[in-house]
Amino acid sequence: MAPIAHFEELGVTQLACNDQAPYLARQTVTAWLGTAHAAHEIVTLATSELVTNAVKYADTTDTDDNCGSITLKLSQDEAVLRLAVTDPGSRCSAPARIPMQEPNLHSEHGRGLAIVDNLSRGRWGSYRMPGGGYRCVWCHLDREPTPAQIEELFQAPI
Repeated sequence: MAPIAHFEELGVTQLACNDQAPYLARQTVTAWLGTAHAAHEIVTLATSELVTNAVKYADTTDTDDNCGSITLKLSQDEAVLRLAVTDPGSRCSAPARIPMQEPNLHSEHGRGLAIVDNLSRGRWGSYRMPGGGYRCVWCHLDREPTPAQIEELFQAPI
């Protein structure tokens, strides 16, 4: 049995579940990591995709005091950065599978989790929090990606 990884928390914050959340999340991650961090671009893009999905799909109609709140958490171990986004959940969505899509240059949405899957090299998942229906979507991103890995991730398809 593999030992359980110990993650050091780099930051945690609450964001209102609104259109400003993705921007504020990107700014927050930049403040935690700094722009010189090797994984800055990867973490920022994954953050943007996960928080955008939270804003788009979270059920904010409940009357709970924290309703409409998104929690963004970034932590690290020796090899990976763990990004976790927790939102109020949804009755209609459970991000457990990535639908394969035909390339379409005109589509403006529907690629977020596929992007996260690529950035994390398949190391992501989601689960419902016990008790309140809150959903956590997480991913593990390389802490020290090589320049070649970054170039490969951001290479346009031919």
